[in-house]
Amino acid sequence: MRIVHLKLFTVTLLTGTVCIALTGCDQDSSAPTGNSGGTISTSASLPDGLILAAAPPGATPVAELKRTAKEGEQVVMRVVVGGRKKPIVENRSVMTVVDVGLNNQCVLPGDSCKTPWDYCCASPEQLRPNLATVQIVDDQGRPLAIDLLGASKLEPLAVLVVKGSVGPRPDPGTLVINASGLFVESTP
Repeated sequence: MRIVHLKLFTVTLLTGTVCIALTGCDQDSSAPTGNSGGTISTSASLPDGLILAAAPPGATPVAELKRTAKEGEQVVMRVVVGGRKKPIVENRSVMTVVDVGLNNQCVLPGDSCKTPWDYCCASPEQLRPNLATVQIVDDQGRPLAIDLLGASKLEPLAVLVVKGSVGPRPDPGTLVINASGLFVESTP
C-alpha cells in the first residue's frame, strides 16, 4: 500500500513540476518569480535585436530537440504560438509553442473551435512531444516582466522561427528555450 502511495506522490510531483516548467500553470501572482526564485525583472519593451528581419536557418523539430538538445546548446525551431488556451503568460515574457509540423485540426474549415490555438483537437500523446516553452530572459536568466501579447505581432497562432539557448532540462519532456531572436513568419 505504501508503494502505491509513493508512486502516486512521485507522479503527482513530477506532473506538477513539468506543468510549471512548461506552462506556468496559469498561476496568478502579484510578484511572480523567475528561474532564480527572485522577482521577475522589469522592462517596458522587448530587447533591441530580439525581433529578427529574416528567419535563422537550420530549424529543428521540437520533438527532435526534446530527444537530443543539451542545456546551454544553441538551437533554432519553427513553431506556432499555442498549445493551451492562454499560450502567452500575462505580464511575463513567456509563451508556450507547438512545433509547426503538428497538424492543427482545430483550424480546418468548418471547425467551430473558439480557441484553435490550444490544439484541443490533438490528443495529449500527439501534443506533448511537440510542446515547448519560449522565454525572453534578463542577464540573470529571469523572464522579463513584459506582456508578449501583441508585442511585435506575437499572438496565438503566429508562426515563429525561434533562435536561442536550451534552458534547464529536468526531464526529457521539458524543453525551455531562452530566446535570443524571434522571426515572426506569419500571423493569423
